[in-house]
Amino acid sequence: MSGNNKRYGGFTLYILTLIPVFLVSCIGASSQIKINGDGSGTISQEYRISLELYNMGKTEGNEGMLPLPAGKEDLERTVARIPGLRMVSFSSRQDEKDLIVNADFAFDSPEALAALMENGDQQFQVDLKGKKITLRFPAGENSEPAFKEMIESAFLGYNFSFSLSVPGPAKTAWFDGNGKSVQRYPGTCSVRNNTVDYTVSMGDLVYLDAPLDLEIGW
Repeated sequence: MSGNNKRYGGFTLYILTLIPVFLVSCIGASSQIKINGDGSGTISQEYRISLELYNMGKTEGNEGMLPLPAGKEDLERTVARIPGLRMVSFSSRQDEKDLIVNADFAFDSPEALAALMENGDQQFQVDLKGKKITLRFPAGENSEPAFKEMIESAFLGYNFSFSLSVPGPAKTAWFDGNGKSVQRYPGTCSVRNNTVDYTVSMGDLVYLDAPLDLEIGW
């Protein structure tokens, strides 16, 4: 896999490891995922890239600065390398401060979904036989108070969120990096029948002092 394809392949969870590099800019992302009993399903993505970062990334020599695909062609390259994945729609627009990209996909297998979401650290795992999905949120790289203040300011108003619908009644559990159950976590998580909703501010997510796993079962 080429460097560019790998970067664009994990365009939602991949930002969790790249965000500390872009403190001068802002990124937000949301996903709506539906998984059927046979492992097929759909995913709708929306993400925001600050125009400051986007314009810097479009400058000659700075193309590698963009952690997320900003064009339809980039996403088409991602789809082409993943068997069982199709892009259904794509659109992009700008407001006064962000480039906003929306893309809808259909996948034929949990492997295709995981390949779309992967970032090399196995942060999105689908176990259809075990009826569970695991999302890992990595720890931040800097715990200094001044760093926390900086990222809280940089990412003010930007969130990471997802809504995941599974084949049966959903349940959630949170674990630390050692597999120990935890009751406290950043953001809000709720269960509605077969659907799990989670939202967290990007500032809180980047500033995690230890890895966290969210396990969703049914």
